[in-house]
Amino acid sequence: MNDKYHAKVMELIQQGIIVCPVTQKKLKVVGEFLKSQYEEYALQDHVPVLIAKKSNIKTYSKSSNRMNMEYKKAMQLAKNSWLNQIRSYDYRTRSSKEAEHALFQNTDNKSICLSIGGGPQRQHPQLLNLNIGNFPNVDIVGDAHLLPFKSNTVDRIYSNAVFEHLHSPDVACQEMWRVLKKGGRAYVTTPFLQAYHGYPNHYQNFTLTGHDLLFKKQGFRVISSGPSVGPTMALRFMIAKYLLHFFPKPLNLVLRALWEPISLIIGPLDLLVRNHPNAHFLASTNYTLIEKI
Repeated sequence: MNDKYHAKVMELIQQGIIVCPVTQKKLKVVGEFLKSQYEEYALQDHVPVLIAKKSNIKTYSKSSNRMNMEYKKAMQLAKNSWLNQIRSYDYRTRSSKEAEHALFQNTDNKSICLSIGGGPQRQHPQLLNLNIGNFPNVDIVGDAHLLPFKSNTVDRIYSNAVFEHLHSPDVACQEMWRVLKKGGRAYVTTPFLQAYHGYPNHYQNFTLTGHDLLFKKQGFRVISSGPSVGPTMALRFMIAKYLLHFFPKPLNLVLRALWEPISLIIGPLDLLVRNHPNAHFLASTNYTLIEKI
């Protein structure tokens, strides 16, 4: 873990802001463990593992080999080769970028900004990355269904492509409401038209209206929402998955290799259609910027 973020995490533990996820009681550092009155949690490579059910730690570890592979792949894609730059071109809509930017307005070094499902990259330097496993660039191991934070202490929450993997998204939404301060904001993106991808599981995708409703039912005010990644990207990825999964080897690999340059060529079409009024009908991903009122 980066020393800067490790120091921040330890400071929040000492302040009683990062707490036992079960009892909400203050944690005390005892050697390589964090202890509350009734619970004990490990420090793995200086990263607190604040998962309530100890059995889940092994379950996540065993079932998330694909996630580890994807994280390593993501780290490789972050390298500045021209092909990777083309592959990873940011096709997000202007409104989704503006909403993400708005999330961090009026924050400072004292603000507590949490990324649920964060890593291997850090979307903003103020974010503390929380994830279910001790993956690269993760600062806190924890569960979105039982966040290890004291109520009304978090200023901002960022969550990108996480809610499809949560077995109880309504519970995670309640947890976000609980830990956010009044006036605190969250920026959440979730797939609509994407193929199954389990890390370790994939439970649901969300239409734009369904995504908004999830947060409105909890009491959040929706500041803005809409497509984040548009229809052309949905088409690109769906065809790639279709070729990979429904043709025999090695034909599937050949067809996917042939599709990739075509996919890259048609990618810029998303710049034309992503702002169409009906773009959310076929969007790859939707976003919602919300506020606790």
